[in-house]
Amino acid sequence: MISVNSDVFTGSVNVMTSNEGGLSTEQVTELAMDKLILVSDSAPPAIKEQARVFKDKLRNVMHTYIELARREERANIAHKMSKAGQKEMADLIRRL
Repeated sequence: MISVNSDVFTGSVNVMTSNEGGLSTEQVTELAMDKLILVSDSAPPAIKEQARVFKDKLRNVMHTYIELARREERANIAHKMSKAGQKEMADLIRRL
């Protein structure tokens, strides 16, 4: 049996699942927020509140731009499908 001791801390792992498709914009936003901002439990109350307000504002910005990225990706795919002669498929993708 092989045994390895290490002082390396890998951090927490966040797992989300979804039904009937990929992760929602809200789920992706929360995954990103968990990596971007962490407020210590031992932080002074004023710092915690300031961090919470900042995190809420950043969450809104992240959500907006993740949603935009998804729309733009669909538009790019639809354009490429249209150029490839798949007009009906392009229209279906545009309507997603």
